[in-house]
Amino acid sequence: MNLSCVVRHLAFIVLLGSTSAFAQTNPPSPTTPASSKPQSAGPAPLVIHFGVGSSTILPKDREVLDQASRAFNEGKPQVMIVTGCADRVGAPAQNLSLSQRRATAVLKALIDRGLPVDRFQVLAKGETELAVPTEEGISEPENRRVEITWR
Repeated sequence: MNLSCVVRHLAFIVLLGSTSAFAQTNPPSPTTPASSKPQSAGPAPLVIHFGVGSSTILPKDREVLDQASRAFNEGKPQVMIVTGCADRVGAPAQNLSLSQRRATAVLKALIDRGLPVDRFQVLAKGETELAVPTEEGISEPENRRVEITWR
């Protein structure tokens, strides 16, 4: 499936209002204790990291995409959730957009591996819900990520 088809599918899904969502650009909230986070019914979450200001998937993370594809095909979860995130370098609106581009890049890579587009939920959280809390303007590699979870 080429990129224009993916974009059309995403636009259709957004029109349905059920698959793609943006997080608010509010300042990051205090971290949520792990015990209060909802538990996933699927495999353990997978994480893909990105360079500063980039939505390009690094060669070292292609294995993570292959692992996600295998987990999906073996477990047949109802929905694969692809959540884009960013660090606190740059404006919140730019980071929200960057996190969406990162999530879309991962979505495209998973669709290219044969996963059905209608089984995804794509989220963009920008610089909210940081993996590693930082002050504004701090570059933190762990916050430049896409998380893949299942339900």
